[in-house]
Amino acid sequence: MIDELIATAEKRGYRVRWHIEGPKAAWIPDRRAITLRHGMDDAQTLCSLAHELGHAHYNDPPGHYGAHELRADRFAAKLLINPDDYRIIEHTYGPHPARLAHELGVTVKVLKTWQTLHKKELAS
Repeated sequence: MIDELIATAEKRGYRVRWHIEGPKAAWIPDRRAITLRHGMDDAQTLCSLAHELGHAHYNDPPGHYGAHELRADRFAAKLLINPDDYRIIEHTYGPHPARLAHELGVTVKVLKTWQTLHKKELAS
């Protein structure tokens, strides 16, 4: 899935690069580049890339602005979690966030963001 997301980023004209130390990931608009910290686990890498793709999609400026961060979190959640997959996994494993996130291959933060977006659907 990471390779597919990198390919998607590159098709959209964004360069994906790796860095050592520092933040998990960053969107660098003037270079049209996303950098990812080497050494993260697969879920962190995937979710960080999806989050930064959200910043790229909305052409956010550099920096951490609350509204932009929330929008990028929501972009990542929608991109990475399929509602049908979620329903099957929740039915199989129960409502435990850490287990659901693990089975979906995402971080708990992305899972909880997705759940918040779909709260009404989940209640029915």
